[in-house]
Amino acid sequence: MYKTDTDIFCNNFKRYRKSRKTTLSMLGEKINKSKATVSKYEKGEIIPDYITILEICNALDISISQLFPIETEEKVKRNNNPFHSNIIYMYYITENRLINSVLEILEDNEIIKVKFYNGIKDVSKYHESASYVYDGVLECDKTIGYINLINTESKDMQLEKLQVSINLMWSKNFDITNFFILALTPNSAPVVKKGILSISPIDNFENFEEDLKITQEELLRIKNDNGWILNNKNYNHFFFDK
Repeated sequence: MYKTDTDIFCNNFKRYRKSRKTTLSMLGEKINKSKATVSKYEKGEIIPDYITILEICNALDISISQLFPIETEEKVKRNNNPFHSNIIYMYYITENRLINSVLEILEDNEIIKVKFYNGIKDVSKYHESASYVYDGVLECDKTIGYINLINTESKDMQLEKLQVSINLMWSKNFDITNFFILALTPNSAPVVKKGILSISPIDNFENFEEDLKITQEELLRIKNDNGWILNNKNYNHFFFDK
């Protein structure tokens, strides 16, 4: 995304014109404008049209982004909370028991910090009732979110880190979506779990059994792909018969 602030344009215009040792009159001749008009461009009294901006760039041998800087995509993404809520409820199954967790989003100026309260006993008091607490950062684009977390309170397990991969479908107004969580078991063996997260607490889990448990269809896909893909799609168009 381009920064279109008039002051930024004027400052960059003047800086590059002078660095190219080009006077107002010289630049006016190159873009078929009067000295007075070019001066008004530089002062912000007149904003040139798109074709004139391109002519200015050609005359000064610069790109449009040098007049209108680009705000980096990373910064735009990190400043955007895709969930439209600061409290997210997460659910997955271990040893046939449902695990309740809460993801708390703490927005900052440039990054989205998160706290992950895992294995909570009382949703209304998740700060006090969590079995483990992790700190991390959320990064996302329009379709996927990644959360890297570390248990900062753990002194015995320095490698106790988690990664959560989230399927982002919020543009379609879905309140519930799927995620993968890559974690460590109590004996430090890595494990992948599937689960669901929601912007509201869930009570009717019988309606989400297929989303919480690995289905026969998923087992067949895992066997076929030699991997587990979140919300696997048909990739037949990637292949061709010899």
